[in-house]
Amino acid sequence: MHIIKVNATESTNSLAREWFNTNKNNSPICIVANNQTSGRGQRGATWVSNAGENLTFSVIYPKPCVEINDQFLISAAVGLQIIKALKQLKINNLKLKWPNDIMADSYKIGGVLIENILQNNVIGASIIGIGLNINQVHFPDLPKAASLKNLTGTIYSTEEVLSIILEQLEKMILSNDKSFFENVHEDYEVNLFRNNKASTFQLKDGSFIVGIILGVTPSGLLRLKVEDEEIRIFDLKELKLLF
Repeated sequence: MHIIKVNATESTNSLAREWFNTNKNNSPICIVANNQTSGRGQRGATWVSNAGENLTFSVIYPKPCVEINDQFLISAAVGLQIIKALKQLKINNLKLKWPNDIMADSYKIGGVLIENILQNNVIGASIIGIGLNINQVHFPDLPKAASLKNLTGTIYSTEEVLSIILEQLEKMILSNDKSFFENVHEDYEVNLFRNNKASTFQLKDGSFIVGIILGVTPSGLLRLKVEDEEIRIFDLKELKLLF
C-alpha cells in the first residue's frame, strides 16, 4: 500500500477525502500524520493525540464490495482486523466497544471513524480513519484511556505497528470479495465489549438506563435487553455506554 506521510494536518480523513476526490484512482492509499490537530471521533468528539507518540492515519479503501445498506460491515471488519494486528504484538484482552472503539483490559486504546463516499448509489470509497495510542502515557481527564506502552511497559515503533495494521487491512481491501464479509457480523459480536453483561447507559436526554447488550443488528444498531425483558434498538446518537 502506498503511504503518504505528512508532518501535520487538521484531519487525515479530510486529507484522504481530498486526495480521493482529486486523484480518483482505484489503489488503496494510507495517509499518516505525525500531528493531527483537529482529529474527529464519533458523536462529533475530537480525537486528541500527542504528536509523534501515537498513530493517526487514514486509509482510502476504493470501491468496497459492500452494499450501502451493509456499510456497517466495513466498520466492523476494520475493528476486527486491528484486533488481529494487535494480537501479533501480544496485546491481551482486546475487545470492540460499540460501535468501533478499540479496547484492551477495559481501557480505550484506539478508535475508528469510517466516512463513506457515495457515488451513483454505491460506495465509491471508504475513508478509514484510525487513531491508536502507542507510546503516550498521560491522558488528562480521560481515566479510561491507555496506550500500548501503558499496558505492556514497552516502547513501540509506530512505523512497525502501522505496518502490521496495514498488512491486516490489505487482506480485507485486496480480497475484493463479498465472501470476506460473510462472518464479520458474527465475529464482531463475539468480540463486542460487555456483550451479554449488564451495563449502564446514558440517554441523549441525560437520563440513565441499565441494559444487557445482546449484540447489534445487521446495520450496526445496538440491541439491548432492558427491564421487563424488553428488547430495544438504539443508534449511535441515542445513548452512550458508561464504563
